[in-house]
Amino acid sequence: MSRKVRLTQTILGVIALTLVATLFLSGMAGGRSRDVPASPNTPGPATPGPLDDDERLPGVPVVPVAQHDTFPAEPDRNEDRRPGYEPSGEPDVDLPDGLGGIEDYAAQVVDWEFCEGGAGAQCATVLAPLDWEAPEGDAVEIAVRRVTDGDSSNGPLFVNPGGPGYGGQSMAERLAGRWPDYDTVGWDPRGTGQSTSVVCGTFEETDAFMNLDGSPDDDAEDRALREGSAAFADQCRDASGDLLDHITTIDVVRDLDLLRHLLGAEKLNYVGVSYGTYVGAMYAELFPDTSGRLVLDAAVDITGEDEIPQAAGFELALRNFTSWCADSDLCGLGDDRTAIEQDIAGFLSGLDADPVAVGDRTLTQTLAATGIAIYLYEDEQAYRSLAEVLARARAGDGEALLRSADLMNGRGPGSYDTIAYAFPAMVCADATDEGVDDVRDAWRDTFDDAPIMAPNLGMSYTCQTWTAGSAPQIRITAAGAPPILVVGTTGDSATPYEQAVSMADQLESGVLLTLEGAGHGAVTGDNACIADAVGRYLLEGEAPDDGTTCS
Repeated sequence: MSRKVRLTQTILGVIALTLVATLFLSGMAGGRSRDVPASPNTPGPATPGPLDDDERLPGVPVVPVAQHDTFPAEPDRNEDRRPGYEPSGEPDVDLPDGLGGIEDYAAQVVDWEFCEGGAGAQCATVLAPLDWEAPEGDAVEIAVRRVTDGDSSNGPLFVNPGGPGYGGQSMAERLAGRWPDYDTVGWDPRGTGQSTSVVCGTFEETDAFMNLDGSPDDDAEDRALREGSAAFADQCRDASGDLLDHITTIDVVRDLDLLRHLLGAEKLNYVGVSYGTYVGAMYAELFPDTSGRLVLDAAVDITGEDEIPQAAGFELALRNFTSWCADSDLCGLGDDRTAIEQDIAGFLSGLDADPVAVGDRTLTQTLAATGIAIYLYEDEQAYRSLAEVLARARAGDGEALLRSADLMNGRGPGSYDTIAYAFPAMVCADATDEGVDDVRDAWRDTFDDAPIMAPNLGMSYTCQTWTAGSAPQIRITAAGAPPILVVGTTGDSATPYEQAVSMADQLESGVLLTLEGAGHGAVTGDNACIADAVGRYLLEGEAPDDGTTCS
């Protein structure tokens, strides 16, 4: 996801939904503890101590949001959005009563309990203001999970798996113990998971939206895509109400600073992947005084230029797959890379007029491309599975490929996961667009960079017809923050490596660590060189030399 986003790809398909493929295919240390009433290893109520006289209130940026440098506003910024849309009826999202001022939120008791089925993990729910600029109003609930390790002497290490729209609690359990004596803490950002979450239409209405032809061939199909996107936006506003106006990344990091305070950390120590890099970078921009050791892996674009279309990353990953396939006895798609790519392109484009029946559903061009994309988040470990799924689909059995698309889109039996709704809502809250008339041309401009993936993944009018505006487009430099470790993988499919280079360059204290290889994200993998460099940084505060490369 980038700051100046032209959402020309399928909105729920493939924009930086990190770690979903893994699910499918498989500060400074020693911050003081305010958790005096209960040790970190024992659930129970924990009341934060009073703030020092010179300590700022949690969630209040060092420099007010409105005073940060921003990218120049486009003259046609968000020109077709509909913030004046009047919802029908009362929203389904029930916002809890607020606690009062920010001082009241900072003094709330965190009541830890063992998580249900969490194998010793501890869970809690805290409140944050719905509107940080008017905290006396309603609140939102934030679901938090921590997994203790050792003596917990390194304090909390917050982790975020990306998205946006993806909850982070399960990531805490997956990464627990990787960095000794840190309590690994994951939270569901507002709008997601078990926190106060975005709600949109019914299962049938969401199916209708997902089944839209994202690659229109004529004006009638283009009009159907526009109208379907607007209908989806209306459904989200009807069900979610005012929540849609307060789910920007700025809101998320203000919540995160409140969590840091409530968990007793003087500094925020943090690992974020994909969209999680934007969360970490924005935190360092707004709260450099409490930024600790921040690891930002698989960086999104923060330059405001968005020069590399994301589809190009998937095209690169597809070429890696077809090269492997041509040379491998484990792939039955052929032994010539160019011919394999032509066959895949022909198969996908053929689905436009002749989709494959899968029970009472159909595998469409857009859904098939989305199903392929989920495998491209991974490296060669996923290639054999992709080859088998493609072979079956080309033979007329599209069930496995449709199921892959469903996982990418958050579709389960009879319901959609919150990612299906939180993802577009959060993307549109953060990003600007240039109106509906810009979409088709911008989409076609990506065809040269991604001749297979871009035409078939399609485009979207979701943000262009959204019922809310977008956040200030802050130019993030994180002035005054300590060294920030930015990690990039040269063959990353979802967040091109060049974005890690530009993020490390734009952050005043950015340090670039590179993995030569494939896959989306490096820190959560098993590369020993990366693990050693990240471990020294998180445990000893020693950042690698800028430009260090692992292979």
